[in-house]
Amino acid sequence: MSAGPARLHGCRPCGRPLQQSTSQAKRDADSDDSMDTGGRDPPNIFWRVFAALMYIIPWIDVIALGREVYHNFPFSITLFLIPGPFVGIYYSSQFAPLVVFFLLFLSVVKNTKLHHFVRFNAMQGIMLDIVAMLFSIVRAYFPAEVRWSAILPVFDMFSWNICMGTIIYCVFWTLWGKYADVPYVSDSVYMQVEASDPA
Repeated sequence: MSAGPARLHGCRPCGRPLQQSTSQAKRDADSDDSMDTGGRDPPNIFWRVFAALMYIIPWIDVIALGREVYHNFPFSITLFLIPGPFVGIYYSSQFAPLVVFFLLFLSVVKNTKLHHFVRFNAMQGIMLDIVAMLFSIVRAYFPAEVRWSAILPVFDMFSWNICMGTIIYCVFWTLWGKYADVPYVSDSVYMQVEASDPA
């Protein structure tokens, strides 16, 4: 995937912010070295695992889109079982997902005392969860003619593969200690996290 020639592709080393399209977000490398890291130093294993856990929420919401995948590819059931311990908590109440959303946003994304790496991945997890929910909403409003046709299984497999592939990609690079770059999404995430930092 490409977001234009000006973008860098793949992941970024920790401590280096994502390149932005706006001049305000661009930073001179020499200036960065002389400034306080502000939570941008390379994360240790604790921060990596903590940041990777931020993708459990979108992972849970993607599960519902994978019925056709689990049926046709039984080995993929492993991806269904991984977030299992958290599913009961997440769906314990109809308000639980909303509470989790605000807890993540207010206590992690907006918490400047936490490592920038964790805050970035928490916000990116929220954005990916929104994308997964949009797929589910579109699916729910398909007319009966579509729901009972071959289109719905194709839509489910397409949406599951897009969402799950992106989540696994993010988890992999997060555990590796690098910023996972999702085209278009990561730019918005970075600006949101930067907006929370003190001037």
